[in-house]
Amino acid sequence: MFNSFAWIFVVGIFVFLAVSIFLLCFTRSSIELPLSIGLDSDFEDWCFDSEDSVAGLSEDARLSYERAKIWQERYPPNSFPTDITPPQFLSIQEKGVSAFEFEGEPDANVYVAGRTELQFMHGECSIQTNLPLPRHQEVYYWEAKMFEKPESTIVSVGVATKPYPTWRLPGWNRYSIGYFSNNGCKYFASPFNGKPYNIPFNHGDVIGVGYRHRTGTIFFTRNGRRLEDAYTGLRWNLFPTIGANGPCQIHVNLGQAGFVFVEANVKKWGLAPSQGTLAPPPPYGNDRDTILLATGNMSSSSSNYRPYEDDESSYSLHEQQTQNNNENEDSQDSSVLITMDELAPIEPPPYSSSQPSQNNVDNLLD
Repeated sequence: MFNSFAWIFVVGIFVFLAVSIFLLCFTRSSIELPLSIGLDSDFEDWCFDSEDSVAGLSEDARLSYERAKIWQERYPPNSFPTDITPPQFLSIQEKGVSAFEFEGEPDANVYVAGRTELQFMHGECSIQTNLPLPRHQEVYYWEAKMFEKPESTIVSVGVATKPYPTWRLPGWNRYSIGYFSNNGCKYFASPFNGKPYNIPFNHGDVIGVGYRHRTGTIFFTRNGRRLEDAYTGLRWNLFPTIGANGPCQIHVNLGQAGFVFVEANVKKWGLAPSQGTLAPPPPYGNDRDTILLATGNMSSSSSNYRPYEDDESSYSLHEQQTQNNNENEDSQDSSVLITMDELAPIEPPPYSSSQPSQNNVDNLLD
């Protein structure tokens, strides 16, 4: 009996070791970020970029890198509150996904049309939403379609904290992640640590971004196919962020339409419901189905209503009074009416007399 239990115990240990070795050697897990402890971490906890890497940049790229580094030291993610406030939460409930929109900075070369249609002009710049990703459901998801993208333009789709330098693409600076179109690499917090992730994306492709707030995991999709988890351990308020270094047009779907990624449609992973609790305004030109206009018509009709059919005497009295008033007005108007025929013609005096009088002649001679 004892030997049988010992044999089972030894076999169990061997099976456990074999499974552990298999999981360690033949599975790929997402990268655990060095700053998984949250916003209380200092800049000393980050991995510094080497001086050789910075020196290898062009003059403009180096100045942009150093400027952004100093800017983020001045304005870290906790420099001002970014949590969703109660009024903002109420706005999300009332408006639904329409409460989310992209906000362009004055110095950014990007224009926003219809809340989610982005037009990049020239130069390196990025843009973020007005509200962070919520934390009420399991996963939040959004997509960006490369509506017009030249081959020479590099686009980065990802997330970042706020504030974020508007002249830098997401993934190039701390507290940001980006999936880049030129090489298909994923970048986190530095322009030098790009890691192979997937194939590049071009004009017409749809890139999706998913966020699991419980584990702080970010994953991407490409044309409806889910890719492996990119990073995990993110404990900040993350904002959907898109950047480009040249002209392009990108249309973003935050949940106002169906996603290319089917699982997000089935599980309703949009940032908010497509429609909120706030009722839409009444349509113009359709007053029959509008309660407000119907009530107004009823009140106006009731105020102008007179029971003429039931009381003929009141009608005749009203008509007689109206005629008397009209006659009085006519008499008053006729008493003060002046016609042109009644006016006597008045001729103006002559300017001078053709024959001067004798008295005037004598006066002149004197």
